[in-house]
Amino acid sequence: MNLRLTYRTKLLLNFLALFAIFTALLVMFQHNREKQYKRDLLEQRLESYADVVAKEVENDVVKNDTLKFQNLANVLPSDLRLTVINNRGQVMFESLLHSIKEMDNHLNRPEVQMALHNDKGSDIRHSTTENRDYFYYAKLYDQYIVRVALPNDATTQTLMKADNVFLWFVLMLFPVVLIFVIQISDRMGKSISGLNDFIKSADRGLVDYAHIKFPQSELGDIGYAIMQKYKQLEESNRQLATERERLMRHFHYFEEGVAIYTPERQRIYSNPRFMQYVNVILDKPTADLDAIWQSPIFAPAIEFLKLNGGKRPTTEEAPIFRFTAQGGGNTFGVQLLIYKDEGFELTLADVTRAEKNKILKQQMSNNITHELRTPVSSIRGYIETILDCPTLNDERKFYFLKKAHAQVVRLTDLIRDVALITKTEEAAELMPREQVVVAKVIDDAKEDLNDKFTANQSELFVGVPEGLTINGNYSLIYSIFRNLIENSLRYAGEGAEIHVNCYSVTESFAFFSVYDTGKGVPEEHLPRLFERFYRVSEGRTRDCGGTGLGLSIVRNAVLFHHGDISVRNRREGGLEFLFSLHV
Repeated sequence: MNLRLTYRTKLLLNFLALFAIFTALLVMFQHNREKQYKRDLLEQRLESYADVVAKEVENDVVKNDTLKFQNLANVLPSDLRLTVINNRGQVMFESLLHSIKEMDNHLNRPEVQMALHNDKGSDIRHSTTENRDYFYYAKLYDQYIVRVALPNDATTQTLMKADNVFLWFVLMLFPVVLIFVIQISDRMGKSISGLNDFIKSADRGLVDYAHIKFPQSELGDIGYAIMQKYKQLEESNRQLATERERLMRHFHYFEEGVAIYTPERQRIYSNPRFMQYVNVILDKPTADLDAIWQSPIFAPAIEFLKLNGGKRPTTEEAPIFRFTAQGGGNTFGVQLLIYKDEGFELTLADVTRAEKNKILKQQMSNNITHELRTPVSSIRGYIETILDCPTLNDERKFYFLKKAHAQVVRLTDLIRDVALITKTEEAAELMPREQVVVAKVIDDAKEDLNDKFTANQSELFVGVPEGLTINGNYSLIYSIFRNLIENSLRYAGEGAEIHVNCYSVTESFAFFSVYDTGKGVPEEHLPRLFERFYRVSEGRTRDCGGTGLGLSIVRNAVLFHHGDISVRNRREGGLEFLFSLHV
């Protein structure tokens, strides 16, 4: 089994090992120092004996007074061996009464050599003469060396033996140091354990900040600071993840196609709309979105990337490029934005409707200009005629003024219709809603058109329930019924009947029919009746006094109320409009 020690245990063992090694070295040093001290004391004792001998025999050494040497040896300790040696190594006296002549030359003895070189010397060695170990001490005097020796027995060894007081002191100190080391390792171990717990929980992504504690120490402060920094980083990452999720969700439901690429054109992300638009633009459907880089349609984007490759975009002026692409009958706006890291974003927007609206607005502007030109020119002509011909009689002047007034009315109607259709298209959400009684709206329209009914000898038949209401805008609902009724009065012919019926009502919609018994419209013109300024025949609208915007206003008003409208010729004759309004 692989037993893994905790950091606290490792730290404690390391501290103990270091302390044990240090203590052992210190004890060994002190032990050797103590032994040397005891040896020095013994040498000092032996030196004092040698000095006594040298002083007593100072004048008799040359005479070699053996008797005096012997008497002096007798007063020394009984176990002390005395030897006097000349400078040539010859033994002059030996206290053990050996024959001097039989003794070897002592010049090569270690203690003698040390004395000759250092004035004194000592050695522990085996004596060949006595066949036992001695502690020798030799000291050099003027012409001789005095050597004293003690047997290296138990007594002498006891004298040189080191005291164990320091060892006992260290042994007594060891538990105290052990407790101190345990406390230090415990404090450091808690810090490291806290960091270890923090790292493990961070790896799991479940950091329990409330239960991870650090001691009050410098290492603990560092661990706490690391944990707080990680907590801040985790919170920042959480916020980044939330923002990224929001951004991805935004991209997912974005009306435009978005794709993000690396500088090497490796796609990092693309939303579903991008896939859809790419397959509309390309000739053949494909699941490989990188196929756009082989399509000539995206050649301008590739050229732009080549021109701006290697540049470091700034925040103030990021490289951006826009162009249009055609595909599937649609027009797409392509935008290329290069990031600071030279990655880039490719955006595809379906601008087909915007392009069509742009064209329609241009056409409408042209048509309005054209429609305004006629009444303005007519009014100018009538007024200039009156001003230039002061001899005109009153009847003729009245005729021209009446004609000018008719053109002013037509101009007013045109401006009103243009304003209404613009409002329904661009500011429909600002138009108020209320409960509108349909029958009352039809009565109001009939009352306003009463003169035209009389002049046209037409009659209105209404089949709408009295209590039917629509939650909508009164002005728009009024414009629906007035324009449809007025359209029949203008083009159905004299004596035509006009019928307004509500043929069905459900929980969501009311379905209406407005038709006349007139001559109808050729079939090829029916699909274009709701276009602005469209005329079945040139001059028809102007001759009948219309602006050419009535049916277009009707269509927009119906769409505003979430309904639908269609037109057809009746078998019995006449034109019929079928439409629905959300109740």
